[in-house]
Amino acid sequence: MIELSDLEAGDGRVAMGVAGDTLNSAIYLARCCKGTGVTVSYLTALGVDQLSDRMIAFMAAEDVGTESIVRFADRLPGIYAIELDETGERSFRYWRSQAAARSMLGEGGLSADVLKSFDVLALSAITLAILPPDARSRLISCCADMKASGKVIVFDSNYRPALWRDEAEAREVISAMWAATSVGLPSRDDEAKLWPDESVDQLCKRLDVPEVALKDGADGPWIWTGNVLPKTDYPPAQHVVDTTSAGDAFNAGYLSARLQGRTPDEAAMAGHRLASAVIGQKGAIIPQAAMPVL
Repeated sequence: MIELSDLEAGDGRVAMGVAGDTLNSAIYLARCCKGTGVTVSYLTALGVDQLSDRMIAFMAAEDVGTESIVRFADRLPGIYAIELDETGERSFRYWRSQAAARSMLGEGGLSADVLKSFDVLALSAITLAILPPDARSRLISCCADMKASGKVIVFDSNYRPALWRDEAEAREVISAMWAATSVGLPSRDDEAKLWPDESVDQLCKRLDVPEVALKDGADGPWIWTGNVLPKTDYPPAQHVVDTTSAGDAFNAGYLSARLQGRTPDEAAMAGHRLASAVIGQKGAIIPQAAMPVL
């Protein structure tokens, strides 16, 4: 999506960038995996307008493959604006009802064969929420087939209430997706909005996913690999400017470390370090020079 930030600027201008939860993760993952032999591609739908061209060029400049992106002449990219409170916590305003991404699995869009051509497929609950119900069901079924064939399905239950018809729909769809997931990267606060009052152990048992890194804010993640592992002490962030993309960055740091053969504990620390660096600057994507050593 097109990201608008710096809304508080006194001269009336705003900063415009390219972001979105799964794209943020794709960009950080490509950076973390540079030189390792791991390649990262992004799957979505865009228009044929100048903003869509700009988005594709931005991804390509970050070494994120764009070869599988489909484009529709009658659609445009979505837009969102970031609003920050005095603590740096963010909220979002969306303009996405006609976004091209909503049609990415429809006629002329991405096929199951394209999805199944990848070894690892990562998506979020936002991915599911923006799709029509029939396309959503096909995507979950495709993920289940890929998981059964030994491929890795990564899912973050990034819950945005405004994108769902109601909580019951969100619970049903997200639960179905967990059953098709190999590696879970949820946030505890997102899960609590739909399943309140669960302990970490109860939450992970409900997900029933072989490997889970449960993000828990400043306290750092919990790791589940059949049982909850002892909690690691995670260093606090030096300062917090903007929490946008913290979870997306963690996902990328975690997944990049796991793809390079590191343990879940080591991957969790890598994800935490990257997220801590990201929240120290404004916007979803920090400059390359600000990337930490993981």
